[in-house]
Amino acid sequence: MMPWRRLMDAVLRPDPAPDLEEEIAAGAREQAPVLWLLGKVQSGKTSIVRAITGDPAAEIGNAFQPCTPSARIYEFPPDVPVVRFLDTRGLEEADYDPAADLAVVEGHAHGVIAVVRAMDPQQDALLAALGQIRRRHPDWAVILVQTRLHDAYPDGRDHPPRGAWRHEPALVDLDRVLKAQADTFARLPGDGTFQAVPVDLTLPAEGFSDTDYGLPELLEALDEACIQGRAGLLMDLAQHGRDARQARIHPHILGYATAAGVCDLVPVMGVVTVPTLQGKMLHSIARVYALPWDRRTLKAFLASLGTGTALGIGAGFAARQLGKLIPVYGQVAGAAAAGVASGAITYALGRAACHYLEQRRQGIDTPQGVAETFRGALKEAYVMFRQPREGKTITPAESGR
Repeated sequence: MMPWRRLMDAVLRPDPAPDLEEEIAAGAREQAPVLWLLGKVQSGKTSIVRAITGDPAAEIGNAFQPCTPSARIYEFPPDVPVVRFLDTRGLEEADYDPAADLAVVEGHAHGVIAVVRAMDPQQDALLAALGQIRRRHPDWAVILVQTRLHDAYPDGRDHPPRGAWRHEPALVDLDRVLKAQADTFARLPGDGTFQAVPVDLTLPAEGFSDTDYGLPELLEALDEACIQGRAGLLMDLAQHGRDARQARIHPHILGYATAAGVCDLVPVMGVVTVPTLQGKMLHSIARVYALPWDRRTLKAFLASLGTGTALGIGAGFAARQLGKLIPVYGQVAGAAAAGVASGAITYALGRAACHYLEQRRQGIDTPQGVAETFRGALKEAYVMFRQPREGKTITPAESGR
């Protein structure tokens, strides 16, 4: 059976059984980086989660589920996690021991996000917890996020240009505190990456011109230090979160694309095929648009991609076919991973489906530009997925294809 026919069967059949749903989620969860949030209550951890995911439901104590006596975990999106946040409670308690929380994240590529209010000098509990973590894992990255900068602003002042507090007399106290905090945390044991990023994530009602002040710098630091093998993942996630519909759809596309890229590499995903994941993804997209697929609309969508593209969709998508669409990729196709190709094609398929369904929602019976959207998204996906998490290229032979 041709790959695109297997994809059609996966889309048109009833929803997968619950055990298959959980297997898909487990496979995505295995690959999703864990970002460990450490800090006092009201330090700004929830705001960071919301800013990265664009999910207004990311409430500490609500969307976060207990995983240890002292910590909770938030997976986004829950059906195919792209990123996982571990939130630790009780840092104000002198007897906090991070050992149980360490057991949750050990073995996963991740980063530690230490969150502090810029004008709060009492951080002994946080420093003690980070010291234990770094002594056990000296190579782990630590990102110090300094929040609520506006607590040091003169009354009624808006955010200054980035770094301007270094030169303005009215903000000299803020500059001094930021430097002192960064110097203190930089002395943590270990040689892992350390960066200090001042941010101020506020609500529109608070009246600041930039509600995500410092977010681009934070995302760049996290992508660089914590998310090996997923170049620009968090930046991409936050960017698409600015549109209401894309905020709901895009994380699912990323999740299914990541799962498709590793379904042959992770044991728990052994019986899940690429067409199954792609079919589930198309189901998710269609639900958001309230335009369910039928055989006619699915055939029309595949036809709008072009014959050559449709024939390449599904399990066993060869690197040489991806090379036909991306000339630069074709030059290194011999060393390309089949998993990278599967992830890239799934991502591009999801973006193309959004383009197609958006035009259908507007009453356009013969949507245009679907193939162009697919090709453009494929190039983006190649950049995002081309570096495996362990930093080495996985050949088709290694992936089992």
